[in-house]
Amino acid sequence: MRAIVAPIIIKREKVIVAGGHSSGVWEVAYADFVTAMMEFFLLMWLLSVTTETQR
Repeated sequence: MRAIVAPIIIKREKVIVAGGHSSGVWEVAYADFVTAMMEFFLLMWLLSVTTETQR
């Protein structure tokens, strides 16, 4: 008796994750804001620790 071998079929489906696009625009804007705040506080600190003649 001869066995019938059926082909193995693998079905792969693309998984599409919903939730809009995930761009990093807000991250760039936030990094710019944080950098500006760091520069501002560094400037304020430098102005407070220096004397009038050093400026």
